[in-house]
Amino acid sequence: MAKWRIGSLVAASSLAAAVLCGPALADQVTYQNQRFGTKASFPSEAFPEKLPAPVEGDGLAWASPDGAQLFIYARQNGGSETPASIIRDRGQADDVTYKASGQRWAVVSGYRDGKIFYERYIFRGDLIHSVAIRYPKNLRSRYDRLVGPVTNSLQGPSG
Repeated sequence: MAKWRIGSLVAASSLAAAVLCGPALADQVTYQNQRFGTKASFPSEAFPEKLPAPVEGDGLAWASPDGAQLFIYARQNGGSETPASIIRDRGQADDVTYKASGQRWAVVSGYRDGKIFYERYIFRGDLIHSVAIRYPKNLRSRYDRLVGPVTNSLQGPSG
């Protein structure tokens, strides 16, 4: 009887671990920009198509067959951009539904060209590192769950 209980407990624990850890087992891509050192990770199956690299070498983008896009990049900050100015500029160009910022970071989300966008910026020295995700509104349930893990993986050194 004790062996049966132990065996059942082990089987139940293994099943629970598999269910709870399932999403974490997906293949991750970690991209690090050679020019600025910007770095972020994302599940490869969500954005399988690498888009052509920009000639400036400031980042890369990926796409999915269903119309979602991911951008990881950095740019020089000549000193005039701040977290508040990024939010202000986005508010003038897009339908912003969420915004938050601190002294060295900004997050802004909303709607642009019929798609949902979510952007995170971190300010390091004279660099602004960013990750942006855009996806069709009808795919919200699929991509909303990726926004936190992907954007929170953003890292970048001071320039």
